[in-house]
Amino acid sequence: MSHVKEYMVRTMNSVTPDDSIRKAIILMYRSEQSVLPVVDHQNLFVGTIYSNNILKNIIPESFGFLDSSRLFYEVNEAVENLKYVKDEKVEKYMARNRDAVKENSDMKKIADIMLNNKESHLFVINDKGFLRGFIERSNLLHYLLDEAEDKRND
Repeated sequence: MSHVKEYMVRTMNSVTPDDSIRKAIILMYRSEQSVLPVVDHQNLFVGTIYSNNILKNIIPESFGFLDSSRLFYEVNEAVENLKYVKDEKVEKYMARNRDAVKENSDMKKIADIMLNNKESHLFVINDKGFLRGFIERSNLLHYLLDEAEDKRND
């Protein structure tokens, strides 16, 4: 049986509820991630901050098709709104108690979660709730490849 800890990524950035939205945006950009884990000062996983949560609060209209005449206006308004939001705390925009998976979970369970719930990214915690890493679909594909090659060699 394969476990999450065998396939997860252990290196990542995180923010605390007290960090600014500005810091979260910079870390998202630098790490090329649209979601970050939120941890307390002891690294206990408490939630997630999504780029979409920030965007929904600075773009006045819901996501969808914008005609080209409104696009310039929307971008300018988003910039103005971000001037006010950037110094607010992550805690205001984060999703609390977002489900995480345990590092000792069976990879078959993770495959089920990712494929049935259309999750592309899951954070990994230990038994005490401390953040250990994350797992994404590319890690799932690696697991599936290993399984396919193991079955071929049987």
